[in-house]
Amino acid sequence: MKINLKQKLTGKRLVSLLSAVAVIALLALNLLLTALGLKSSLYLDTTSEGLYTLSDKMKEECAFIDELDDDERAVTITFCTDPDALVKSELTRVTYFMALKMEKYFDNLEVKTVNVEYNPTAVSQYKPTSLSEITSTDVIISYGDRYRVVGAKNFWITSDDTLWSYNGEYKMASIIMSVASVNRPAAYFLTDHGEDYFDPSQPEREENLELAYLYDLLTERGLEVKTLRLSEVESVPEDCVLLIINDPKTDFTVDESRLDEYAYVSDTEKLDRYLVAGHGSIMVNRDYKTEGLPVLDSFLYEWGFDFGTSAVKDEENHMNEDPSTVIGEYNTDDESYGYAIYEKFASLGSAPPTVFSDTGYISCSFDGAASIPEPGTYSADRNYAPLISTYQSARAYEKNPDTGTYVDLYTEGRLDLAAVSTRMEIDSYTSEYKYSYIFCSASGDFFSNDLLGNASYANYEVVSSLVENIARTDEYASIELGGVSYNSPSM
Repeated sequence: MKINLKQKLTGKRLVSLLSAVAVIALLALNLLLTALGLKSSLYLDTTSEGLYTLSDKMKEECAFIDELDDDERAVTITFCTDPDALVKSELTRVTYFMALKMEKYFDNLEVKTVNVEYNPTAVSQYKPTSLSEITSTDVIISYGDRYRVVGAKNFWITSDDTLWSYNGEYKMASIIMSVASVNRPAAYFLTDHGEDYFDPSQPEREENLELAYLYDLLTERGLEVKTLRLSEVESVPEDCVLLIINDPKTDFTVDESRLDEYAYVSDTEKLDRYLVAGHGSIMVNRDYKTEGLPVLDSFLYEWGFDFGTSAVKDEENHMNEDPSTVIGEYNTDDESYGYAIYEKFASLGSAPPTVFSDTGYISCSFDGAASIPEPGTYSADRNYAPLISTYQSARAYEKNPDTGTYVDLYTEGRLDLAAVSTRMEIDSYTSEYKYSYIFCSASGDFFSNDLLGNASYANYEVVSSLVENIARTDEYASIELGGVSYNSPSM
């Protein structure tokens, strides 16, 4: 059979046309399947251990999500990069698929993605300070105005940069419980030792005005503010994640005649038990000029804080031509606790100052060591770390009891103006550390509006970052959630 040139060209055009139509159809089908997959979570669980399948324990533990009494709000899990990047990364893939499975199972939970590299302002409401950074590997778990920002690596048990096993169900359930718990995490001001405190139940109270900025800071961190008379309760309330002892004027109560009674618990023993429970934090402003607090000072000494009675002045680094309004120096050691708190603004070329007014100083009480084993335990340590110290130019001045004047002690070296003692206890289930904290400053004015409310100072940013760090409540889940995988990929 002969085929002329015209027929041959027509056949080629037909083949080309059919090929083009087939390519377009395949592309359209691919786009359709991708869209359906992203919308409906049509991902196949191809792992041998079912890491992308929710365990029955996880479903049972998180059943409260659909019982939350709020039709307008949902528990939201926000991933900070695009879905394709989450799926490609071994670090984020399992957690992303787990979240999608949760979204499919729980009606009152939704999963979102936002690319923080292209749209950083989309997550600005989740930054504890204006200079905080949320990265593409962070996960934001939120419910209403309460939230937690968690790095993707926190869902794994790791060694250096190696992902050893996945512990995501336990972590995710714990964090959701903390942000959506019926009993909202609270910050309590102690009131029965002459402290300066904020009482939200008495909005007309004039004394509230002096701590208005601190109150705003605490509520911004998702904490409910309450007051507490420690001597009238048997223990610190369970919803307390932060206990504030602000410039006490009288000592804590203790009945020495009852110390041998098994049922008797002194005020400082209540504090000790609260911290040893492993989920609480305390902030103390202890004015160096206040005398007659031996019980409180003894408690703080056991936790690493030795308060001096000297005034600190700095003739070179001060504000408003007043040497007693001391500018603190930031710790630039990137392994230090302080640097972890204020890294973002301390590393600026022109960093705003953190200021201490009428302050004393603190020394570590651990006999030359920064860390000691906790008495009576085998798995807990107490660790002292300076938060902010003076410059080398600062001096300590001791008060002469006869004349009332202060005499230069000619001290040399940096003096700690504020410090943190961290209790670290290893968890028998996760092999990770649980933390509780005590923050102390040697100035009774550190939380005042004059310092927190001054936009030229970094005090608000420092305290905000500190509260965000020490007032975490993500250890609520206590049951075994999910099988821990020991065949997870390496980074």
